[in-house]
Amino acid sequence: MTNRQLDAASYNEVAAEFDSLAERFTTPFALKMLDLARIKSGAQVLDVGTGTGLVALRAASMVAGGRVVGIDHSPGMLDQARAKAGQPSSDVLSFRQMDAERLEFPDGSFDVVLSLFALLHFPEPLDAIREMHRVLRPGGRIVVGVGEGPSLLSLSAIAQAARRAGDLVASACGRLLTAPDFLHRVMREHGLPPESSHQPHYYLPIAHLLRLGGFRHVRRHWLGRREKLGANEFWRLQITFDSPARMRLQQASSRDITSLKDDFLGRCQEVQAKNGALVYSYAAMFYIATPV
Repeated sequence: MTNRQLDAASYNEVAAEFDSLAERFTTPFALKMLDLARIKSGAQVLDVGTGTGLVALRAASMVAGGRVVGIDHSPGMLDQARAKAGQPSSDVLSFRQMDAERLEFPDGSFDVVLSLFALLHFPEPLDAIREMHRVLRPGGRIVVGVGEGPSLLSLSAIAQAARRAGDLVASACGRLLTAPDFLHRVMREHGLPPESSHQPHYYLPIAHLLRLGGFRHVRRHWLGRREKLGANEFWRLQITFDSPARMRLQQASSRDITSLKDDFLGRCQEVQAKNGALVYSYAAMFYIATPV
C-alpha cells in the first residue's frame, strides 16, 4: 500500500468512533466555518476532506436549490457520512471518494470550497490548494481551517502564553496531562513510537500557499477550545484523532495495546487523585480568500 492508502485505511477502522467524537469536539469549528463561508441559496459547495460529513451535512441545509459535494479518500468515513445523510446521494448532497490533489471536477464548478482540519494531512498541500482554486468560480470563496495557534501578539496569543506557563507548573507537579503529548510519551516507553512517516505538515505558511495557489484578499480568524476529560475519553480521543498514534496502534498486537492502555489509564488516575486534570486543547485558524 502507498502512504496515502495506508492513511485512508487507518480512518476506515475508526469511522464510527471518529464521527461520535467529531460531533462533540469539532462541531463548533464546523459552525464557525459555515458562518465565515457566507453560503447563499442556490450555491454549489465543495467540502474537501469531508470525513464523516460534519461540514457537508450542515451546509446542505443552507443551499436551497444548490448542491453540496463532500470528498474524502477514506471509504469508511464516506460510508459513515452517507449513513448519517440517510441516503446514498441526492441532488442536494453527495459524497465521493477522491484525491484532493486531483479533483475530478471541471474548472469553475463551485461557488464555495471548504476544508476543515484536512489540508495539513495532504501529501502536497499546495497542489490541493491549486485544485481548489481551479474548481472555484470567479467571485467564489474558500475557507480553510487548520490546526494552528493564534496570531502572534494577539490577545488570544497572550492569554495562551499565560496559560502555558501555568500548565508547565502543573505538569511538573504531576497535576496535568495534555493530549497528544502524554500518549506519545507512553507509547515510546512501551516501544510503540507514533508513526513518524505520517506526521501532518506542521507550521506551513498557509496564507502564503493560498497566494501561490492563485488566491487573494486572504483573511484570518482564530478559534480555540480547551476541554477537561475523563481518563477513558482522554484515551479514546487520542487514539482516534491523532494520526501518528492511530496508525501505529493499528499495527500493534492486542496484548501490546492492552498493556499500553492499562498503563495510560493508571497514570491518568494518579493525576486525577491529586485533583489534577487531563486536558485536550485544540484550535483552528480559518483562512478566508477569493480567487483572482
